Amino acid sequence: MSLIKTRRSVRAYQAEPVPAEALDAVLEAGTYAPTGGGRRSPTIIAITDPNIGGRLQN
Repeated sequence: MSLIKTRRSVRAYQAEPVPAEALDAVLEAGTYAPTGGGRRSPTIIAITDPNIGGRLQN
């Protein structure tokens, strides 16, 4: 809970990939996040290939 209360925006990212266990935990948490008006949860897509991520930015 302390991480949520002290969150911050990050605009510079490290080059090393996120460990699979950490990515799985974040994605699982996202599926349980509440939605407004009881709507269906959004689709979450994790892009781990830096080449694809770079193309999406453009």
